Amino acid sequence: MLTDEAVRFFVYDHIMSAGLPPTVEQTGLELSRTLDEVRVCFQSLAEKHMLVLQRETGEILMANPFSAVPTPFLVQVGNRLYYGNCIWDALGIPAMLGKDALIRTSCGCCGTAMSLSIENGALQPATGVVQFALPVSRWGDNIVFT
Repeated sequence: MLTDEAVRFFVYDHIMSAGLPPTVEQTGLELSRTLDEVRVCFQSLAEKHMLVLQRETGEILMANPFSAVPTPFLVQVGNRLYYGNCIWDALGIPAMLGKDALIRTSCGCCGTAMSLSIENGALQPATGVVQFALPVSRWGDNIVFT
């Protein structure tokens, strides 16, 4: 029987090694399961707020802190590129991987290019302000907007 735990482990392992989440088809092939079994697990993980799925396709949109689609929060870890869903997630990627990183983004107000460096687990001095549009207690209301 395919478990949510096995699928979640595979999803995150795949993201960390490939930079993007696996598709339903890739997951089914790798775990030797049917597409329907994978879809059921993806949906279950989404209901538990462990994944966010694309409405139209049922594919992974977010496996926090990772985004499956390009965002304004590009995270470079060695020669691998990842996308964070927001600045908070972008900072979470190097923390999760335990690696140094360079985060490239832009000012949400004026569009000026910005970069943040994470070295030895610490954010290096930089200028700028991080703004969260909603309080943490409301992030789950609409995680895509947040």
